[in-house]
Amino acid sequence: MEMESKARNLDQQIKLGSQKVLEGHTCDICSVFVKDNLITSSSSDKTIRIWNINSGECIKVLEGHTNVVISIFVKDNLIICGSLDNTIRIWNINTGECIKILKGHTSYVISVFVKDNLIISGSLDNTIRIWDINSGKCLKVLEGHTSYVMSVFVKDNLIISGSYDKTIRIWDINSGECQKVLEGHTKCVMSVFAKDNLIISGSSDNTIRIWDINTGDCIKVLEGHTQLVNSVFVKDNLIISGSEDKTIRIWDINSGVCLKILEGHTNWVRSVFVKDNLIISGSEDKTIRITPINLFPGEFSVFQSVMKSYDIIPYLAREIMNYFDCK
Repeated sequence: MEMESKARNLDQQIKLGSQKVLEGHTCDICSVFVKDNLITSSSSDKTIRIWNINSGECIKVLEGHTNVVISIFVKDNLIICGSLDNTIRIWNINTGECIKILKGHTSYVISVFVKDNLIISGSLDNTIRIWDINSGKCLKVLEGHTSYVMSVFVKDNLIISGSYDKTIRIWDINSGECQKVLEGHTKCVMSVFAKDNLIISGSSDNTIRIWDINTGDCIKVLEGHTQLVNSVFVKDNLIISGSEDKTIRIWDINSGVCLKILEGHTNWVRSVFVKDNLIISGSEDKTIRITPINLFPGEFSVFQSVMKSYDIIPYLAREIMNYFDCK
């Protein structure tokens, strides 16, 4: 209870800056990814757009997919996209050229993730595929989910997948064997994210669950969203979630307390990403929003007072120090 009380007090200390709204897509935005000073977005308008994060200017529009581009990942100078045209495309981020088209899935490619030289993809054909990013060859097909694979994430040598079958599976990336099946969500698992020894999942049961990656035990259930949770992202000790209730929520990962609710989107929030002190979100309202978030803005004397009063937990102390390092 003491930790929850401290976390709730932090709600008053988290300050949000003015939002910047990026417009250009002609349909809903399905996924956003940030690397360096570039935002890459995918949309139901079948295109990928590259934006300058500072100016908000759209630099390039990539065309080629014949259906919705639903998932995106950026590694080095490559953009990897999964589409409802059943393919994965690899693009050169500098030239905007499509380098390869990966075919093999027999239904929509819903989620893509890149680890080293491997692409991991999840599909509505109920499978996960592992591809060689250089050759485009499919190396393995992982079977086990009994319904759609909605989200894939890689942590070290583990693939974490969330499915419409209400489960999360943990796979060995080398052998392709399923090591654990995590059960608890009462509806579809829409999004998974892993950090340290934790898995964070968002579901159409309107909850977020935190799991121990080693034991498979559910540690916490986070309730607050009033509609399904499309996207989860972890930054330091904060969970950021996007929902069809049109809001983004910021949660303390230790206590499970919701610290802040971000409003602004006028339709479902489909994707969230955090870069430095910016939350980037893509929505069914066809826009991307960039929201600055600051912990404890103000003078150093105020910081000292707050730290002394609340015996601030370590990660916030780090954030405070980072704040002054950047001033």
